[in-house]
Amino acid sequence: MCVGPPRVPNTSEDILLKGKIKSYNPQNAFGFITQDSGEDDLFFFKNAFPEDQYGTIQVGKPVEYVVVAGQKGPQAAKTHVIDD
Repeated sequence: MCVGPPRVPNTSEDILLKGKIKSYNPQNAFGFITQDSGEDDLFFFKNAFPEDQYGTIQVGKPVEYVVVAGQKGPQAAKTHVIDD
């Protein structure tokens, strides 16, 4: 559980974090990532991934991402699936 405000790095410093896809709804093109850091689950839109990885967005897949400020709080950006 996250204590205090969530960490939202300056995008010019792009800190790559790791986690796993917890859930994904392809019809609505969004999901959530469980962060390896133990902080709260993180929202993502499908377009946070490179277009050539859309088919690899699956529950349980490990990912790297940066955290950015979204309209409703922190969310993942510059996200990509990595090898196990």
